[in-house]
Amino acid sequence: MKSKKIEKKVSSADKSAKDHRELGVELDLFSFHEIAPGAPFWHGKGMIIWRELEKYIRKLTDREDYQETSTPVLVKTELFKKSGHWDHYSENMFWFKNPRDEKEILALKPMNCPESTLIYSSRTRSYRDLPIRLAEVTDRLHRNELSGTLGGLMRVRQFTQDDAHIYCRTDQIEGEITKLMDIVKEFYANFDMLLSFNLATRPDKAMGDPKLWEEAEKNLENVLKKTKVKYAVKEKDGAFYGPKIDINVTDSQNREWTIATIQLDFQIPERMGLEYVDEGGKKKRPVMIHRAILGTFERFIGIILEHYQGALPFWLSPVQVSVLSINDKVLKYSEDILNRLRTDGIRAEIDLRNETISKKIREAEMQKIPYLLIIGEKEVETKKVAVRERGKGDIGQKTIEEFLKIAK
Repeated sequence: MKSKKIEKKVSSADKSAKDHRELGVELDLFSFHEIAPGAPFWHGKGMIIWRELEKYIRKLTDREDYQETSTPVLVKTELFKKSGHWDHYSENMFWFKNPRDEKEILALKPMNCPESTLIYSSRTRSYRDLPIRLAEVTDRLHRNELSGTLGGLMRVRQFTQDDAHIYCRTDQIEGEITKLMDIVKEFYANFDMLLSFNLATRPDKAMGDPKLWEEAEKNLENVLKKTKVKYAVKEKDGAFYGPKIDINVTDSQNREWTIATIQLDFQIPERMGLEYVDEGGKKKRPVMIHRAILGTFERFIGIILEHYQGALPFWLSPVQVSVLSINDKVLKYSEDILNRLRTDGIRAEIDLRNETISKKIREAEMQKIPYLLIIGEKEVETKKVAVRERGKGDIGQKTIEEFLKIAK
């Protein structure tokens, strides 16, 4: 699923580069409304991008033997107090008293990990069961970001992560994290973005035994060395429950974004009382690995929109092919071509308006559609289509079979 190279790189000094919010409006992907600050309204075309990313992430997690789970959005705050999140994160949470029972305080979950531990602990686990990989792809999260910090898709209050938590034995840590590094590299190979890596260590406000932190940091450093990637150490930049590997991408405007993350956590399993039974029948504590590959769908889509300036790879483009008729005499053949494209799984639309072909081409190109199929009387006679490719222009007449081979 590798994408083609970007047709035109955007220089960091290129003042014509568009913000993702502008591109979102132009391409009819999403909109923002004051009634819901920090939460985008996704339009039909925007949801196609979302669903294709979701489909690809599921393909990867299914291949790697993850179980997909879903947990409640609204839970009692006791859960976050037990996990340690309340002490470190409550000011960033939406929480309220139940108007029907003032003793009950509820919160919208800002992360999935505390509830994931409840699924793990819902039954007795054996050392043979580990590693257990639990993915949570579709659940909405909420964080109470300050209104002045909100910025399009890049910083929102409601978001969705391609989140997962891996429960494993200590002897499985480095193998699991090495696999995650490989998956991250595989995923980002589709987007023509340079990767860089950081090792983020114990922050000042960390919970748990410092010796366990040292062990966790050593595990992560070993993987970085074994996978032979260059990395920088970011002192005191880990999560409050564990150190992490942050994966950064550099986009076409030479801006660096931290998106993917792999976090090693000895602390939350301790606080939540997680256990497994070892080969001798004794109860042991598992280790927890938190990971996200694309991070949040919202932010990732904002980044790639600016990276490609709206000209997304073929597999992500909401409309992949537009069929443009030259006149009314070719309507039947144009509709036959459209039906053939859709039968073969191509996301296609048709423009039968009584407009000049130059106007139709210009408007379709403004929508960043990868391929335009121009149909006139000559194409009807020869049973072909005239193909225009985004960034290249006219690439000649093709039969529909020849074009489908190019598209696929």
